[in-house]
Amino acid sequence: MKFFNSIFSIVILVVVISASSQAQSINLPKESKFKFGDNPEWANPAFNDNDWGNQQLAKSFRKDSSYAWYRIKIVIPSAMKTATGKGIKLYLGKIDDVDQTYFNGKLIGETGSFPPQYVTQWEKQRIYTIPEKEVQWDKENVIAVRIYNLVGGMGMWEGPYSFEPLGWLDEVSVKQDFIETPNNGFTTKIVFTNKIDNAFSGTVKYWIADKAGKKILFSETKSVQLHAKSGSEVAVVFSGYQSASENVFNVGYQINDNSSSLFLKKEQLYIATGNLKIPFSDEVKPLVKDKIPNNFNAVAFQKQQFAGYLNTRFTQNLEQRLLKVDEFGLMGSYMNRPGIHPWAGEHAGKYLETATNVWKLTHNAALKKQMDRMMYELISTQKEDGYLGTYTPDQYWTSWDVWSHKYNLHGLLAYYSATGYKPALESCKKMGDLLCRTFGKSKGQKDIILAGEHIGMAATSVLDAMVELYKYTADKKYLDFCYYILDAWEQENGPKVISSILATGKVKKVGNGKAYEMLSNYVGLVKLYQLTGDTKFLQAVEMAWQDVVATQLYITGTSSSHEHFQDDDYLPATNTDNMGEGCVTTTWIQLNQNLFALTGDIKYLNQLERSVYNHLLAAENPQTGCVSYYTPLMNKKPYTCFITCCQSSVPRGIALVPNFTFGSINNIPTVLFYEPAVYKEKVLTSDKKNMDVAFKLEGNFPESGNLVLSVTGLKPASFTVALRVPEWCTNYTAKAGDKIYKGTSNQFIQITKEWKPGEKVMISFDMPVTTIAGGKSYPNQFAFQRGPQILALDGSLNSAMVNDLIANSKEAASIGNLRLANESKLLPTNWIGKQAYSIDLLNKKEKIILVPFAEASQTDGDMRVWLPVQIKK
Repeated sequence: MKFFNSIFSIVILVVVISASSQAQSINLPKESKFKFGDNPEWANPAFNDNDWGNQQLAKSFRKDSSYAWYRIKIVIPSAMKTATGKGIKLYLGKIDDVDQTYFNGKLIGETGSFPPQYVTQWEKQRIYTIPEKEVQWDKENVIAVRIYNLVGGMGMWEGPYSFEPLGWLDEVSVKQDFIETPNNGFTTKIVFTNKIDNAFSGTVKYWIADKAGKKILFSETKSVQLHAKSGSEVAVVFSGYQSASENVFNVGYQINDNSSSLFLKKEQLYIATGNLKIPFSDEVKPLVKDKIPNNFNAVAFQKQQFAGYLNTRFTQNLEQRLLKVDEFGLMGSYMNRPGIHPWAGEHAGKYLETATNVWKLTHNAALKKQMDRMMYELISTQKEDGYLGTYTPDQYWTSWDVWSHKYNLHGLLAYYSATGYKPALESCKKMGDLLCRTFGKSKGQKDIILAGEHIGMAATSVLDAMVELYKYTADKKYLDFCYYILDAWEQENGPKVISSILATGKVKKVGNGKAYEMLSNYVGLVKLYQLTGDTKFLQAVEMAWQDVVATQLYITGTSSSHEHFQDDDYLPATNTDNMGEGCVTTTWIQLNQNLFALTGDIKYLNQLERSVYNHLLAAENPQTGCVSYYTPLMNKKPYTCFITCCQSSVPRGIALVPNFTFGSINNIPTVLFYEPAVYKEKVLTSDKKNMDVAFKLEGNFPESGNLVLSVTGLKPASFTVALRVPEWCTNYTAKAGDKIYKGTSNQFIQITKEWKPGEKVMISFDMPVTTIAGGKSYPNQFAFQRGPQILALDGSLNSAMVNDLIANSKEAASIGNLRLANESKLLPTNWIGKQAYSIDLLNKKEKIILVPFAEASQTDGDMRVWLPVQIKK
């Protein structure tokens, strides 16, 4: 649903309809017979599968390089027979990785390719047609699904799972538009488009009810006639409606076919926001202080103004991603439950947290209006008992339901803390109260481990949000709930988030090794440590961090392949390795951000810088705002613009960056990132007075290491300023007045003096190119690094000879001089970024053109980080 030009467009997808609103659709059983192995006899409907195990649908499990079969038994009522014998449509959702599907022993469809020509199609919806002649009406029929998985998750992992008769719904597309009118009113238009050359004739009954759907406020019925021509279109427009007192309505319609019994019924919430104006006050501070205070405190977002390389990417994140976000893609699953997929509920909260951080930095008026609307819509869909997920009551607290509540807590708490809007906090308290009532060890309560995927780690990651809720409310039951989660971790069926890492030191041994969910739990645990001071919590987090850095981290600052931690130092990086999930990158940044704020230790900042300048920015196309779910180091980046978990997470990660570019370590203002920017900070002078000081950093980093820092207070004053000396630089000097300070890599320089208003520090450092060996995964190959940036060969900028030499030559290309030549003149006019470099190939009249990995493939070029080259010295 896009809110641009005040028109809300809703495309009615058959998959959604069949799962939620079409009366003639029947759901498949929730469980199926299941067996690992491969035998063609298992497709036979007469095969005896009594000794097989059971497997729940919409569940993923891990088993590498394996075959398996599902056998699902259904009864298809003869009432589904159609006059034209078109057949039955079967929805099998998404299957990881490849499937062949049989109905009563006959192959009816396959998606992907089995070995030896293996091609994964793990994200594609399976929709197959069952011929009516194959159906045993009103008797048992057998659906047999043969699957294969190469590595990582496996199974029929996401629905919908249902069947329905083929009919006019497959021949006519239906699109609904809401159009805002003055005085908080709206009209509804339904557009019918013919997909084939058959005529359609029917009626549309339309109604508007109160939020609960119990009281009809308005209704109207109209006829529809669609000509027998593909592409023909007709619009049915209903009378306008407005209410002086209500903003939330249940709007529905039913389309009846005059020639059959098939119909379409659709209901959803409509929230009138045309008159919505939400004021904001100063930022709200938590009521509960941490027992362990921060050693680093960032400058408030409102007191930062960026002007350089990162500012370009921040602007693109705002203008190309947030302001163009598909609002119905975020909110539709709340307006019309159940959601379009099991984790559809996470996107609204992620958006709100992201938008709030970006708005604090920019105070962009259009963004404020958008996020106000989204926040109001979200809390308006909350149930009376506090439920704010996208499931129907029969599916509450399964799969990703707690997970979605976690992100709604994050988003609404972020909004509340920035604006002071109390209904957002009240919504969070209602969610928190519901979680406390639902889960626990008392009679009648549920086990949270059973309420989420990946041995419960998805559900228990709500720890992070519940710590924050406790801090903003001081309600002890939320803190008690946090300790319940820790107990649940160590249950027999739990993931052992603390005990496993303390016993083994290996993240792969924690739970099922799922990276995103595990890191999310550790983010919550470090916050709980800071709140309580329990050192065991910090010890577990630090051990996990050490193992990731030592054995699981890519050179671009991300982790995971096929979404799991792998064997030590196994870091495959092609586009079939599903490496560098955007959600993992962002959560790794969150973990390091919290550890750096807690300790002020430069090792955490080094990881933040590595991730930001490489994998985080690489995951969002700077031209389009589209996001790469997995961002490989080799091949093209697979950017897409539709909403997935990573499409919501990557912009969130970018919006977090101002948390660690500049701030005070132990009350000393410290330059951390060398981005052109202005920071306004209160500084403690040597005579123990607080003074407002502006720090202006000028230059064109990361192109150059020559910068000027201006320090401007209201009057001369004595205090200390610190400068971080990056681990990748050489020849670092800072000149303040007549004194020159020489820096040591990976340390801080402290300059204590009397600062006159506008006094400048001249900063200079070199960024020599270095090589990184490819290790176990890429032996005899090398990557190039300049400053914090990993470089990549982008095929669109290199000659055909160089591309062929790198991709196909049996001999490694030879490189002698590692000095880079500036080749920015080669960049296309639409290229976002100003950096391009060349390295000469020995004995070849050619040169390799390299660009920052964060910018490579933005024009769909094939790219490589690991290069088969020899370094001649």
